[in-house]
Amino acid sequence: MKASDGSLLGDPGRTPLSKKESVKWQRPRLTRQALMRCCLVKWILSSAAPQGSDSSDSELELSTVRHQPEGLDQLQAQTKFTKKELQSLYRGFKNECPTGLVDEDTFKLIYSQFFPQGDATTYAHFLFNAFDADGNGAIRFEDFVVGLSILLRGTVHEKLKWAFNLYDINKDGYITKEEMLAIMKSIYDMMGRHTYPILREDAPLEHVERFFQALMLVAARRRLLTALLQARKQPLQPSRDMRLVQFQAPHLAGPHLGLEAGNGGGVIDLNAFDPTLPETMVQFLEQGEATLSVARRALTAQLPVLPRSEVTLLAPVTRPDKVVCVGLNYVDHCKEQNVPVPKEPIIFSKFASSIVGPYDAVVLPPESQEVDWEVELAVVIGRKGKHIKATDAMAHVAGFTVAHDVSARDWQMRRNGKQWLLGKTFDTFCPLGPALVTKDSIADPHNLRICCRVNGELVQSSNTNQMVFKTEELIAWVSRFVTLYPGDIFLTGTPPGVGVFRKPPVFLKKGDEVQCEIEELGSIVNKVV
Repeated sequence: MKASDGSLLGDPGRTPLSKKESVKWQRPRLTRQALMRCCLVKWILSSAAPQGSDSSDSELELSTVRHQPEGLDQLQAQTKFTKKELQSLYRGFKNECPTGLVDEDTFKLIYSQFFPQGDATTYAHFLFNAFDADGNGAIRFEDFVVGLSILLRGTVHEKLKWAFNLYDINKDGYITKEEMLAIMKSIYDMMGRHTYPILREDAPLEHVERFFQALMLVAARRRLLTALLQARKQPLQPSRDMRLVQFQAPHLAGPHLGLEAGNGGGVIDLNAFDPTLPETMVQFLEQGEATLSVARRALTAQLPVLPRSEVTLLAPVTRPDKVVCVGLNYVDHCKEQNVPVPKEPIIFSKFASSIVGPYDAVVLPPESQEVDWEVELAVVIGRKGKHIKATDAMAHVAGFTVAHDVSARDWQMRRNGKQWLLGKTFDTFCPLGPALVTKDSIADPHNLRICCRVNGELVQSSNTNQMVFKTEELIAWVSRFVTLYPGDIFLTGTPPGVGVFRKPPVFLKKGDEVQCEIEELGSIVNKVV
């Protein structure tokens, strides 16, 4: 590989230049040109633009080549490509792959053409698996352009998440040293032995060792900082993020409102700070800015923090006027079931009596033998409204929390006339928590990692950017039919990985432990009894 082309690697393991050699060598780096080559864009675009055609011809040909209209609109919403770019990419994809699918052997053959100096087979295998979102052994056009959009035009955060998925070979939510070494060896093999200066045989291992040594140093510094903070006489004060909770403690009469001192931290008693505050979250939200301003003052005050071990967290909202649920609201969940993406939100409900705390048990009802898990982002309404415009919807949102939409599939799918309500609303079927994180404390609620583990095994893993209808659209839609009140809860749908669609299906049993987690919001853990 020429030095000007760059590479994916830094410079560990390279043999120094001799004094007699005067070739000026630049440190390898990942360039846009290299990325374009790595992602097969060159192949697709060359296929999409025939030799000798002028712009008017291209426009005419584009008008005769169309992706399915509803699919194209959905892809445009999911990616950062224009409709014209998607049409062009689709034509090139179909010209080379008339079936609309690229299998691994074809992918390797095409990819290897760009790296004749080395063996790109293994790295192409890893890259294929990263693009193969469904894990079905073939790359669809939709999978390709979504990944391509992230690599070419995504944010740094999006690109890092995509890269993490590439390196997480076992798809268990972690990157081990062995996984990283396998990737690095495949990259060095792809570069071949014609690079200059020459690479040593142990260069991949050295590269990985340096990386993990740096990680260990960072972790050690964090542990030291944590120990120093815990050693302080004054308890740790909360971060500027507002994490509202409802809690109980042995020395208190009834539930109180509080502030969680950071994700997983102790609790500040807001009712002790200001005894005039209400003691339930619904009443707190009903009073609007007046009570929120008190909570903000408490964030900056030097207040005592109750240790987490001395309090019991309740659901952040109890007894709301309504719990609104949304079905089939993740693109990847629709793919899992092989059903079309809805054109309008699918709305159903749970009764408020199903709500329990973040660490309360889920009780298996004797009436069901098919109880399943679903991690969901929950939206909490903070202001009353009807016929709310999507552009005004966030002004009606108080914040977000984690929800576990426990579901009895037999009652949801086969009993009760296939109406979903009864299968969704058994007692304890709606754990919430750990805190209501106010909307101004979250950078982007529609770009958060969301996952679920059963007995420690990762069963659901996605991102809220896969939601078909975002918070604003859901509020606008539902408020056409009903008035929304402070404390109302929206469960916004679940990603793929639920038990009922596994082969064979898997359902919860006594003794199981379910952990639902959403980035920036925290996690809830529920034992099945």
